Amino acid sequence: MKRYCFAFFTALVFSLQAYAELRSMSEVELSNATGEGLGFALEDFAFSTDDAVATVTGFENSNNEEITAEWRQFYIYGEGSQYGSQLVTTDVGSYLHPWVFRTARGGSSPEYAAFEEDTALLEFKADSYTSPLQDSASFILHNRYQGCIWGHNGCGDGASPFEAVAAVDAQITQYNAEYTDLLNTYSSVYGGQVSSSLIIEAETVQTPGGVVYEQQLVIEARQVELENAIRSYENANPGAYAAAQQTAGEEYQEAIDLYELTDQSVSLGEKYSCGLIGLSCSQEERAYNNQIDEWADAQDAVGDIEDNWKDETLALSAANSELGDILIGEDSIDETGQTLAQRIADADRFQVLCGDSATNDDCENGMISRRNGERETVNDIAVAIDSGQVRRQGMDIGSRFKFELVNENKNTGEITRVDDFLSFELRGVYLDGAYMRLWSRPDEAGLSELQGELSLRFFAKEYAISACGVECEILADDSPEAIQDKILLRDSTALKLNNYLYDLNLGYGDVQPMTFQVTSDGNFVFEMDMPDFDRTGLPRTVDNVREFFNDYYDNAPKSNLIIGQVQLGSVPESGPNYGDLGGVRAVGLRAQYLRIESFDLN
Repeated sequence: MKRYCFAFFTALVFSLQAYAELRSMSEVELSNATGEGLGFALEDFAFSTDDAVATVTGFENSNNEEITAEWRQFYIYGEGSQYGSQLVTTDVGSYLHPWVFRTARGGSSPEYAAFEEDTALLEFKADSYTSPLQDSASFILHNRYQGCIWGHNGCGDGASPFEAVAAVDAQITQYNAEYTDLLNTYSSVYGGQVSSSLIIEAETVQTPGGVVYEQQLVIEARQVELENAIRSYENANPGAYAAAQQTAGEEYQEAIDLYELTDQSVSLGEKYSCGLIGLSCSQEERAYNNQIDEWADAQDAVGDIEDNWKDETLALSAANSELGDILIGEDSIDETGQTLAQRIADADRFQVLCGDSATNDDCENGMISRRNGERETVNDIAVAIDSGQVRRQGMDIGSRFKFELVNENKNTGEITRVDDFLSFELRGVYLDGAYMRLWSRPDEAGLSELQGELSLRFFAKEYAISACGVECEILADDSPEAIQDKILLRDSTALKLNNYLYDLNLGYGDVQPMTFQVTSDGNFVFEMDMPDFDRTGLPRTVDNVREFFNDYYDNAPKSNLIIGQVQLGSVPESGPNYGDLGGVRAVGLRAQYLRIESFDLN
């Protein structure tokens, strides 16, 4: 570690030169500090356990044999360290973008808008950036539309950063065309009140008193009647229905197995024609024909039992059929030529495209507005890259574990011990934008309760998981050639998650806080309740409730998991890349309710 840099931040305005180096402050200067927080940055930082080994014991396998685990390597280096073999330094924050530990007041800025003004927050926050190119969340957005991480593993070779802009433009064009098509479909009947008219109709038919809502109640009642009839039979004949279904399933599987032994010239379930005395069929075909009879008998046995609730089944079917007529029957078609089901779906689509402004026949938010905002960010990054600006380097973080496993030969009883390895390597890691906020609120008993909000934003260009053995261990006296060979071997066996984003957000101010409690027996409870309007103290009117939930769904931070590419092994120099397993995207996740509780297993 070359240098540690700490600085107290105040409300005073410093010139750029003042950030060039830190200096001691006099008592008078310290007395003028306003206490906005403690900021710190680590310059030219590197950490490695070198040859230190931490041994973990106490784990046992199914034979009560102890398993020994050794934590053999842990390092935090700068990007490009090649599995920790090269000492590359990194920066944790900077003078202009430090990690900050501070207090804040609710409502003091837009980012604290979800807190009441009397809330005093304690916040720990990683470095943050206004430049879209340096802000990881914005950079990931560009990568998503670009289809790869710019400047990593060949991304950008012969390409333009404006391909991401073209991709988001294509989505905006698609959404605008969809919006226009919806207007054209209904405007001749509804004029300039298309979206509001459809939304009102959809709410009317799907709320109490509405035809769809009431018919769904009928279906639920018929479903309960059917379940009661089945339960009544099973109480009188325990296990009979399940046994009949199991027998039918077994007979069906046997029919499949025998069918696969024939030439399959008839469809499954049909019999082979074997002539008057059955000589024109093979032995396998005759066995299959006999099994079809067994299967049919088993199905009949199930049908005989189901006749006990035939009336309830028919009533439920009729209720579902009536709902179908309401939604897509001829009588559901209005002067626009669209069925009620289509009008409900189009009302939902208006709200997706235009957000809550669709209730006023505007399109000021929703997906169209969101994509236009994303386009501005993506374009700013494309312009920055095109002008030669580069993104700051990230960190490399890695760990390697050795396990001594006990294997027993069940035939001979011989016990052998083998070594196994597991490595986790993160390349190009960024944590900017992550934070934790803590505050206190009275609980139901009037006692102080610790509440919190967590945003863990973790972005890595590559996450490599490898089980390569001792032949991949990089030793201190290895030559550069040996190190390179081991790196290539580890790459060839690794599972790599490229463009990896783990963006976990829990809690939303006083609207949906996390709570932390410790029970009397020493266990902890971590809980996040559903958003509760009553916490606001406002009158429960339609407008107030709607505004509350619109704010929650529009502004409460969502969680995201993005893996741009899952790569198994190395990418071949030529030919198809069979190791490319595609990508994974889970975007916009939100926890409505969460409870985690520890228990004493003893």
